[in-house]
Amino acid sequence: MIFLSFYTTTHSIQGEAEAKKEGLDAALCPTPRRIGGSCSLSLRFGGENPEETGRAFFERMEVPCTLYRMEGEDVVELASKGR
Repeated sequence: MIFLSFYTTTHSIQGEAEAKKEGLDAALCPTPRRIGGSCSLSLRFGGENPEETGRAFFERMEVPCTLYRMEGEDVVELASKGR
């Protein structure tokens, strides 16, 4: 699963609105416990290639956020900006 975590709830909600506007397969969800240092909401990307979609969306973000891949219990930080 691919998650984009934000550092404020406002940015999370704005991110969801932008993803919906772009027609992306992304949904606001509770941030997984294994992902620390963010607010309680993240965008979860789905579809055929969620990592590619998440990376492209992350690149367009102008607010602090971090992109993660979760594989079972393992969490991999893929990219981060503005911490």
